[in-house]
Amino acid sequence: MKWILRLFGALLVGFLAIGVFAAWAFEPWSDTRPLRTWSETLRASIVADGDREALADSFRNWDRDLPFGVLKAAPRSHAFPRSPRELDVGYGYEGESRPLAAYLDRAKVQGLLVLHGGEVAFEEYRGRTTAESRYHLWSASKSFTGTIIGMALHDGTIESLDDPVEKYASQFQGTAYGETSIRHVMMMSSGVDFFHFKGFPDRNWMYLRAFRLGQDLSNFAAELGRRVPGGTDFNYLATDTHVLSEVLSGAYGRPYLEVVQEKLWNGLGIGGDAIWSKHARGPEGIPYGHCCLATRLIDFAHLGEFYLRDGIWDGQQLVPDGWVQTAGMPGASFQEPTDDESGYAMQFWVPPGSEGEFYGAGAFGQYVWIDTRRKVVIAQFAAQIPGDAEEAERNAAFRAIAEAVSPPR
Repeated sequence: MKWILRLFGALLVGFLAIGVFAAWAFEPWSDTRPLRTWSETLRASIVADGDREALADSFRNWDRDLPFGVLKAAPRSHAFPRSPRELDVGYGYEGESRPLAAYLDRAKVQGLLVLHGGEVAFEEYRGRTTAESRYHLWSASKSFTGTIIGMALHDGTIESLDDPVEKYASQFQGTAYGETSIRHVMMMSSGVDFFHFKGFPDRNWMYLRAFRLGQDLSNFAAELGRRVPGGTDFNYLATDTHVLSEVLSGAYGRPYLEVVQEKLWNGLGIGGDAIWSKHARGPEGIPYGHCCLATRLIDFAHLGEFYLRDGIWDGQQLVPDGWVQTAGMPGASFQEPTDDESGYAMQFWVPPGSEGEFYGAGAFGQYVWIDTRRKVVIAQFAAQIPGDAEEAERNAAFRAIAEAVSPPR
């Protein structure tokens, strides 16, 4: 009889512990419940295909449970002319020719938009995603942050990419990040002891600290030590780009989102409101510089068009000469693409066999593909999970689209 009571007591304590942990983690009484959003995203990413719309719904409503700042449409917004056409596109993959519709289905595309010659050549939405949906870009946000680094170089706010981080972001003085050059951080070659996929500390530990414990990601980054010298290998890190956003905030002496508003939204005439998640509500909240920007699809493509115009907008040069090549081409042997995997440049990826192509990428299939040779931008929203369209199939489909809207002369 006593063992039954002990077992009952142990089970009761276990259930209470689980209940207390669940209440602590998900805070059902609070308006800010980031782990609920995170868990919904993870759940939706492993369910059957019929529930994939739940994943897209999470991305369309990223502001539902997380603190965020707002970017306002530019007072003088750029309206892209429209010259829509049917895309009778086939692409070759795995020894067979497939229609574009096959890629859209396999990649779980929610929105696809193509710019050519500064005009919208194709636009399609699926599910409940529309042209006005503000969709979470995930790590494609990095390309926005990296672009402003180029703008800061051009206007002299940042003197050199070879300056150390701590010159502009004093909170990193005396840390591994503080001594690292902006160039190496831009290259994802900071050498800091952190891991995206394998190793510890990793991004899961980072997101627990940031989302649930409300830690400023800058404080987390400042705690990290050094793994190898900067500029010696490629190690894709969320903290690298977040540190860049703090460099920009310190260099301009303003909160990061004010810098984004001025340099990108107002500077390029971006026409839609957007949101960018941050670690806390109110003015003390620090945006996650590496992710969590949510925009309309046309505003995502707008960034790519800026690169097609060689960093010139409304007749004004906004980045240094040669910036497009700097941002879109590997700067070291360890950044080069292989036969089957993309390489990296400066906050943009470079596909295998690139001929002037590079792209910003976010988890679950968010892409802005920039083809400088054919003068084509392709922006995509998706709700992918592992096992959907592979990188090689995306490359083939995007290249077929670019060739269809801009055939060789």
